Amino acid sequence: MSRHLSSQRISMWMMGERAVDDERHVRECAECAGELARFEATLSRFRGSVQQWSDRHAAASERVAGPVRNAPIMWRLRWAAVAALVLLAVLVPIVRVTHRPPARAAMAQADAQLLEEVDAGVSRPVPLPMEPLLQLVASDTSDTTGATGKENHETKQQK
Repeated sequence: MSRHLSSQRISMWMMGERAVDDERHVRECAECAGELARFEATLSRFRGSVQQWSDRHAAASERVAGPVRNAPIMWRLRWAAVAALVLLAVLVPIVRVTHRPPARAAMAQADAQLLEEVDAGVSRPVPLPMEPLLQLVASDTSDTTGATGKENHETKQQK
């Protein structure tokens, strides 16, 4: 084989999927055999450091948490918490169903009052904030004799 193993073929080799051509190439090619050896050594060191870290972490957590004899108590507490959550999930809808809403008559009265207020606001000829302006305009259009703006305009045209 004239070509060296690709990174994909090396990964497949490390996972145990080795083709016959790849095995023959590794036996014949010192460069690919060295690459595989370096990769295996790196993985071995990584595996060892993970194992050491795991052992140290387990020892430290055992010192902090104490012996494992508290495990049955913890499981009981967890199951009790789960049971409480299930009980709440069942009771909350029941409480909502049995809770009576305010009396319908009181709600109908409040609705009628609101509709009357809206109707009064909508049926005004001029919005409430504009009424002073309307009075001001109405007073400007009348002359001293009490004539309206239209009558005043007609009088001016005749002159």
